[in-house]
Amino acid sequence: MDDEAETYKLWRIRKTVMQLCHDRGYLVTQDELDQTLDQFKDQFGDKPSEKRPARSDLIVLVAHNDDPTDQMFVFFPDEPKIGIKTIKTYCQRMQEENIHRAIIVVQAGMTPSA
Repeated sequence: MDDEAETYKLWRIRKTVMQLCHDRGYLVTQDELDQTLDQFKDQFGDKPSEKRPARSDLIVLVAHNDDPTDQMFVFFPDEPKIGIKTIKTYCQRMQEENIHRAIIVVQAGMTPSA
């Protein structure tokens, strides 16, 4: 996939995830919900083939409207198929930061063992 198409895809995915979080009562700014493709490119870059943006740059941490201690990560793994090692890394990070919820946006699924 060329850089333009990949950048567009990442922008749409991130925009959809932000809307999903907002719909579930998490704090998402109106600027994040209304972010245009050009704003996305300015913030993250437009050369995914050169890791600008890298999927890991798109990680989001949101807090719930009713309980700011109820936070959720949204992870964007770089690997096309994620396995136990990646899941374990995310779980460790969540434990360190005392976060109990997460969404993992995968590219091609998970390995059977994960």
